[in-house]
Amino acid sequence: MPDPMHPADARPSATYGSNTQRVTHGIAIMGSVDRLIFNPADGDADGKVVKPRFREGPYPPDDIVFRLRAFVDPPSYVACWNRLTGRQLLLLRGETGTGTSTAALSLLRGVTRAGRITGLDSATDLTEWTPSAAGGYLVQGISPESSALLDEVALNRLTDQLRVAQAFLVVIVPAGTGLPRTLAPWCEEHVPPDPSGVARALLKRLAEEGELDPDQVRQAYAKLDDSPFKEYLAAGRSPATGVEAVEELREMVVNGRTPEDAADNLRLGSAEAAEELLRKVRGNTEDLALAAAVALLEEQDRSVVERLSTRLRPLLAARIETPTASTDGNLLGRSIQDRLIAVQAKALPRSVATTRGYRYWTEPVVFRGKHLAEEVLRRLWLDYEGFSELLLQWLRELPYEPGLDHSAGRRIGRVLCQGSGPDVLRELDGFARSPLSWQRRLAGYALGEVVQDPVMSAAVRVQLRQWSRVQRPEPRCTVAETCAGSLGLALPSFALKLLHTVMEGTEDELDANVQKAVSAAFGVLLTEKDNRGPVLQQLTAWLVETGGTARHSYAVQATRALCTSGFPATNRVGARGLKFADVFTAAGDLLVPLVLAALGDRGLYETMSAALTQLEDSLEPGQQARMDAFLTSLTEESGGHQGLRGFLLARYRLRYPRPVDGEFR
Repeated sequence: MPDPMHPADARPSATYGSNTQRVTHGIAIMGSVDRLIFNPADGDADGKVVKPRFREGPYPPDDIVFRLRAFVDPPSYVACWNRLTGRQLLLLRGETGTGTSTAALSLLRGVTRAGRITGLDSATDLTEWTPSAAGGYLVQGISPESSALLDEVALNRLTDQLRVAQAFLVVIVPAGTGLPRTLAPWCEEHVPPDPSGVARALLKRLAEEGELDPDQVRQAYAKLDDSPFKEYLAAGRSPATGVEAVEELREMVVNGRTPEDAADNLRLGSAEAAEELLRKVRGNTEDLALAAAVALLEEQDRSVVERLSTRLRPLLAARIETPTASTDGNLLGRSIQDRLIAVQAKALPRSVATTRGYRYWTEPVVFRGKHLAEEVLRRLWLDYEGFSELLLQWLRELPYEPGLDHSAGRRIGRVLCQGSGPDVLRELDGFARSPLSWQRRLAGYALGEVVQDPVMSAAVRVQLRQWSRVQRPEPRCTVAETCAGSLGLALPSFALKLLHTVMEGTEDELDANVQKAVSAAFGVLLTEKDNRGPVLQQLTAWLVETGGTARHSYAVQATRALCTSGFPATNRVGARGLKFADVFTAAGDLLVPLVLAALGDRGLYETMSAALTQLEDSLEPGQQARMDAFLTSLTEESGGHQGLRGFLLARYRLRYPRPVDGEFR
């Protein structure tokens, strides 16, 4: 049986006749991808886009490798492997947070020998679906409606089709979803791995990658067997427990964190710790405001958290009618350090941050508990009447601070996944319609988190479709900004459809901020090569629309940028957008429809002709065959295209000029 953890691995001419993005950091493919954002009047975002956990479309290979760094075969792995290799199809039932998705990725990576893995919509009707190519396919949490359609006949048909296509399909079935007993031959229960084994596997991988030296590894291994780390690992059922323990041990052996602090960071992140903290601060406006501010803005600078929390106190005082803490004759009041201690928080050592073109010192504030911020915010938001509205009112009245949209948006998105009722997303409507771009981005970050929840994903899609059709520009900006984040990378096809709707209207009706936000979305999509083809197809479709539409006007600008400075444009030092030559080198066939459309557009003919000629002139002698093949593809697809004929004639005249009188040729 194959080892699933180690798979085989002068320019032509004829008579035929923007938008600035700002990026504050570099692209980091395995961590955070930079978000190409427009330059708003009310402050720059920090630009980070977290890699999505779930996808509809191809999973980048490096993303899969990173997610499997700490993978350990769960007890159910062999049975799942045998089921998948025997039937090409596996219905994998498991609870959320127990590593079911990671196990599915490992299984597919093994059976496909590190081949292509594609995510499918959880609402896909598998009775009608057929594999389009060889490789692995993954459904992350099939919907109840889709699972109800499954029967023995449908799965037998699908098994046969998968075998013919040399494809494999894993369907993750959430715990509690009913399936007929007749489907048992395709089903397996996921049993999570031991968190202690996960921790040891990750330490081994960190040693192999050189992130820890041998002495540091020995220290970390020794602490794993000491209390309270041993107790923490024994109490956990999620593989994430082992990963979190290693993260704390790494901080201890690399950055000098004490074993006591590392243990506290794990121990104090529980629901019980959050309840104890809120019970302690409920009668003190000052402490409650600080606790709420840290919960929403954890890892922001100490001075920012302190300054913004003071704006929350009057709202709290009006709500609960309790006085702020008495100074008892102390004119200075309590220091920020004392107040942080009172709410189980602390300031991390100073580090350097960069924003708005300058560097400065920052002291990030965090709770003394790994998940305490999420637990505190969840209880404040869901357990206490009217508290969510109060926090949203506070956020809407705040001045912008760098990173505020990112921190608060992601926290709110996570807590919304814990909410209930059909109107759970209603609270984001005010931010989506705000004239302030940072508030719209906050809504985008929140939706990017919510869409990762298999149950909530459909509600996010419905909401974004509604906003994309609104006449006012602000909601449409929010839709495009949401696509310029993890949602765009998770659901590229859906994001492109939203952008198509957002750009509805005439050229004169198009709002400049909407256009900038659309460019931001394209910029994020193009950070992954698998999205180049769909983006170029979208631009081509817009280019052939009737002149005068917003889409056609935008496509003209985008194509011109692609042929010259790069698309989308960026003014960041050392950065550039995607260029015509980049696409030709990687996959020239993707350019054929766009080139034909551009040569047929009067406003783009000269630009595209110059780009093609410049590209040909820059090729090495041995690469000329590629250009000839590309021109042949253009000719075969053109169908007598007038613009292409003009370009080829001009190219011929340039390379074979007519002889002067009396010259023998």
